Amino acid sequence: MAREMDRERIYVIGSRETVLGFSLVGVPGRVPSSGEELMELLRERYDDPGMALILVEEGLAEQARPLLDELLARRGFPLIVEIPGREGPLPRRGIKEFIAGAIGVRL
Repeated sequence: MAREMDRERIYVIGSRETVLGFSLVGVPGRVPSSGEELMELLRERYDDPGMALILVEEGLAEQARPLLDELLARRGFPLIVEIPGREGPLPRRGIKEFIAGAIGVRL
C-alpha cells in the first residue's frame, strides 16, 4: 500500500508513449491536447499539496518555459523534472548562448 501511495505523488505530462510507459508502473499522467491544457495541467498539479514530483517531457517543457520558470522560482515542492521524449534529449544551450539570449550580446 505504501508503494502505491508514493506513486500517486508522482505525475507525468508527456506524449502518449511516455504516459503509457509510466502508467505500466502505476504512475498516472496525461497527454495535453493543447498549449492551454498544458498550462492548466501544470498549474493544477503544482498546486496539489499531495504532489511530490512532476515529470514533464522536454518538448512540452519548452512550450511552457515561462510558466515552468515561474513555478520553479516559487518553492521547492513539488519538484519538476524534465525528461527526454522518445526522440532522446533535446540539445542544450551553452552558457555563452544563454548569456547572449539574455543580454543580446555575443561573447
